[in-house]
Amino acid sequence: MPSKTISVTEEVYNLLKKMKLPHESFGDTIERLCRHFSADNLMKWFEATDGWKDMTEDEYNEVIGGIMINRGTSE
Repeated sequence: MPSKTISVTEEVYNLLKKMKLPHESFGDTIERLCRHFSADNLMKWFEATDGWKDMTEDEYNEVIGGIMINRGTSE
């Protein structure tokens, strides 16, 4: 299968690394996240994991706000 090279910031790389499962390549992780992305699934992840705990309050509020907009609700 052909492949493409993409560039991401170190910050994005570190976020992706946190979401990567031990058996996955980065490409597998991106595919899994994109195929299963929904605002509801993302909210479930936030509620079920500690992956967000190193965010600042402003970062957390920005992400939650984006999720709520995509869910069609507001906080």
